[in-house]
Amino acid sequence: MIRRRGPGTGGTKTLALLLPDAVAETALRGVTRRVGNVVAWLAVLVSPLLTIGGLIVLQPAGTPAMRDGGAPVPSATPEGWAEMYVRSWLSATRDDSAGLEAFYPPAAKSQRAVGTQVPVDTAVVWAVTPAPGIWSVVVVVDVLVLQPGGGRKATLLCAQVAMTGANGTYVATGLPSPVACPRAGDAVALGYDEVADPGGPIGQSITGFLAAYLTGQGQLDRFVSPGASMAPPRPAPYAAVQVAEVRTHEKFEPGQAARPVDGAVVHSFTHAWGWDATGQTTPVDYALTLVARAGRWEITSIDPAPLIAGR
Repeated sequence: MIRRRGPGTGGTKTLALLLPDAVAETALRGVTRRVGNVVAWLAVLVSPLLTIGGLIVLQPAGTPAMRDGGAPVPSATPEGWAEMYVRSWLSATRDDSAGLEAFYPPAAKSQRAVGTQVPVDTAVVWAVTPAPGIWSVVVVVDVLVLQPGGGRKATLLCAQVAMTGANGTYVATGLPSPVACPRAGDAVALGYDEVADPGGPIGQSITGFLAAYLTGQGQLDRFVSPGASMAPPRPAPYAAVQVAEVRTHEKFEPGQAARPVDGAVVHSFTHAWGWDATGQTTPVDYALTLVARAGRWEITSIDPAPLIAGR
């Protein structure tokens, strides 16, 4: 019997002390194989639990609630359902009900000819709940309506939809009712009382910026303040841009705008025309903030809204 002093502790050391070399090696391989099998089976059994746990931990907080069958729980305010109902109502013809019965089973058959009115776009104006389980939604629709001369005219139509339901099941209580659309307010006076020369220092910076920003031609960075984020629209919407008018909120003395002090700020409102590849023009307005640097004006932001006079 040979006593071995190899590395190891516990059961491995005991085997090494009691068995001959060959027998000890065989026993050690058997123990190692059995331990490896046990570890492998534990990994197989535990890995699904770890995966489920990881998914629970990593699940985004904004994940929508789901039904037992896996479908999302519907919204408690069915504005989208009302929009689709109004679209079906306007699209229905004598030859095609446009699925109107899915929203209002007893719907009367439309007598309109195909193409006499075409809904283009819809939006919800407001939605109220006059009683539990009942909704009233007003939908505004951009509609192309056939005219007596054969052309089509774009018009806005507002329709009120009443519905009832529960647990994501809705049904209209009647056909849509045309109602008055919200009244447009009076024109707003903007806070840009000063007129700037489009060919002057401020106007040139704005013209160069809009040309590069809207056409994708030229170096946009030349007209933008360092650090300002100005990702242009893609694809470029226009082939050329022409600035028609530049107004500013700040007042400049003659020649002052040509020699700006570094850090000076000016708020501007620009009216321009965008020319597409077919030669058609579209009017556009931009509220911009400019900052002076190194003796020139640079755009630092496209403002979210123009300045209102008196505010």
